[in-house]
Amino acid sequence: MNIYMMGDSTMKQNNYYTYPQQGWGQVLYLFCKEDILVFDYAENGRSTKSFIAEGRFDKILSKLQKGDYVICQFGHNDEKINDPNRYTEPFGEYQKNLKYFSEEVEKKGAKIIFATSITRHSFVNGVCQNSHGDYPKAMKEFAKVNNFDCVDMNQITLDLYNKLGEEETKKFHMIFDAGIYSTYMEGKNDHSHLVFKGAVEIAKQFVLAVYKNDFEIKECFIDLSEKFEIDYKMLKD
Repeated sequence: MNIYMMGDSTMKQNNYYTYPQQGWGQVLYLFCKEDILVFDYAENGRSTKSFIAEGRFDKILSKLQKGDYVICQFGHNDEKINDPNRYTEPFGEYQKNLKYFSEEVEKKGAKIIFATSITRHSFVNGVCQNSHGDYPKAMKEFAKVNNFDCVDMNQITLDLYNKLGEEETKKFHMIFDAGIYSTYMEGKNDHSHLVFKGAVEIAKQFVLAVYKNDFEIKECFIDLSEKFEIDYKMLKD
């Protein structure tokens, strides 16, 4: 049984060249049972439209087996209204593409789980704002009408950011001074993309929501409400 991730840069598997950026799909394995493999096909800047057009979804379909899971998070880039290669209407082409994804995954005997876009670090007067318009609503509506599991990561992360506050949640993102990382010697002030701390917290929130809602994919993840016994004697140097 495998998990396949499809989405944008906030979910993407990064490498050394973009370190310290990490997507939450990149660290989801930390919460998986030991026999579960995670394959992260998310890519920077992609929308539902461009993910299909570039053959990225076909690549996932070619590998899917019966019993696998697909986690689908789009919206960040579907909202790029000035880019005809990516833009989709939330209650039009966007939902149409979600339907296509779900139908093709089901043909393979696999199961799709939708996840609304995580929030940006977008604070106004100390309050984190929803910057994704109607896309989270459109995904939730589609999932509800068609009986698919959907984790509302947009609302979950908005609530989390407002609870922790603007300064604490800066630590989740690519926000740092010049001269710290050789990959970004000029520094970064990126309020969309995640570093390890943020990616782990987002992945954790996803797993907690899966268990809370009793979604079937919970069979892939460790139960964070249970105590995990560690043999600390064997961890000594």
